[in-house]
Amino acid sequence: MGCSVIKRIIVTIDSHTEGEPTRIIIGGLPNIPGKTMVEKKNYFEKNLDFIRTALMLEPRGHRDMFGAIITPPVSDEADFGVLWIDCSEVADMCGHGSLGVTAVAVETGMVKVTEPITTVIFDTPAGLVTGYAYIENNTIKSVSVQGVPSFLYKEEVINIEEVGKIPVEIAFGGNFFAIVNAKDLGVRVSKDNIPKLVEYGLAIKNKINKEVEIQHPTIPHIKYVIGTRIVDEPTHPQAHVKNVVIFGDGQVDRSPCGTGTCAHTALLYTKEEIKLNEEIIHESIIGTLFKAKAVKEVSVEKYKAIIPEFSGRVYITGIHTFIIDPNDPMKY
Repeated sequence: MGCSVIKRIIVTIDSHTEGEPTRIIIGGLPNIPGKTMVEKKNYFEKNLDFIRTALMLEPRGHRDMFGAIITPPVSDEADFGVLWIDCSEVADMCGHGSLGVTAVAVETGMVKVTEPITTVIFDTPAGLVTGYAYIENNTIKSVSVQGVPSFLYKEEVINIEEVGKIPVEIAFGGNFFAIVNAKDLGVRVSKDNIPKLVEYGLAIKNKINKEVEIQHPTIPHIKYVIGTRIVDEPTHPQAHVKNVVIFGDGQVDRSPCGTGTCAHTALLYTKEEIKLNEEIIHESIIGTLFKAKAVKEVSVEKYKAIIPEFSGRVYITGIHTFIIDPNDPMKY
């Protein structure tokens, strides 16, 4: 008989959305109590954060890994709940991950599949999210997500070392983002410039969070900018705009960033640069695309807001069984 060093086994389904990973945790976790997703998030942060670090950081993950934890729903409408995790925190919302969760829920039978459209509804700390899988001959052809109410929050001018004063637009799309123009930073959105983009992105995010009051008008716990969206001219022939999002402690989004796309779409609508249901194509730093539009105008307290919808491609990359060995010095 062999000896057992297994303390915990965690099962995940991994996918990528236009190049950005989502590690979806479907088994092996203890109960995460809470009557709301915010309560579940708070409990996880205080009691189970070792699971985040074990699966997001090396040796099982990497500095740009992203994850989703499936929980029971907290609302009658939802099929399930989702907590979002990355290498630095538990996030309130994730757009590329929402596309990934929608596709995986359909592909693995977590929800009843109907053609031509299967609707997947899930609770998040930022609110209720609806995903749509468009199915033909029992195959997913495309996936879209209708996000939470998104809006332009405020406009600021900040001073960044090496650059000087630059205009910043702060918008919400499930998370708050600082949106800046690459021209104002004197750098192009290119893979060759990632170190400088990370440097500027972190400097802008940290400056905003230190000097500018951020508070979602109806969701009390959302009160900081999660990342910087640096916007540039597109290089893809189909795209209208190119961007990179720098978030966490310097993570680089490979996709056009779903919540950032929602925030950016809300900004464009508020400034009357696009109309309702006018599609705009966002290009990522690696050349992949999200299609987005404002499908409805709403309000969030005093703010003019939209319900955004965006779409992208999702592919399952693996099903994994992770082992947590208590004797492993890098187990967490």
